[in-house]
Amino acid sequence: MSGAPEVYGEKGALGVVVFHDLHGRDDHVAAVAEALAAAGFPAATVDLFDGRVPASLDEGRAIRASVTPETVLRKAVEARTAVQRRLVPHAPIGTLGFCVGGGYALLAAARGRFAFAIDFYGRLDPAAEIRGLEGPLLLVLGAEDGQVTPWAFSELLPAARSERTRVSVELYPGVGHGFHRPGGEGHDPAAAAHAWQRTLAFLVAAASSRSVK
Repeated sequence: MSGAPEVYGEKGALGVVVFHDLHGRDDHVAAVAEALAAAGFPAATVDLFDGRVPASLDEGRAIRASVTPETVLRKAVEARTAVQRRLVPHAPIGTLGFCVGGGYALLAAARGRFAFAIDFYGRLDPAAEIRGLEGPLLLVLGAEDGQVTPWAFSELLPAARSERTRVSVELYPGVGHGFHRPGGEGHDPAAAAHAWQRTLAFLVAAASSRSVK
């Protein structure tokens, strides 16, 4: 069904709700969810664009304009319910997203009582919303990303400090925005591979603790 969550993987001790970027829920998002499932973490992908896959970033921005925080939270909760069926009882479930999806992952985790958040170069406005996070945050940034990295250091991290939120920052020198997406203009294979290994390590630690608070 268009817009419904798609779930990957079977029984696991931790689940992930995955948010797409401006390209919509495309092959990149499916590949991320498949990689999570292969690592033992069932995942559900959110479709905020209701089946539309933009032909350009401008089209993606136009569609994004109609996405409300209420829609983000509703679809995040639907995805959490869907992936929960693939997990052992009381398994933690968190969010992960890329670009605008990283911001949506933060928003959902802050408002929806998710166990953790992983943000690949996404913004949460206002940054003070981070006070709603109940677990830790993994923040993945490109040092040359003029869109997100300055904001993260000037707004998000100070807000996290004031709220005593646990944040791990992975800052990759020489790379910009969108470096994880294969085929994208800013793709950096080495940085993408390292960031993914760091993501899996974060998830392993969360699953081992059975609680990421």
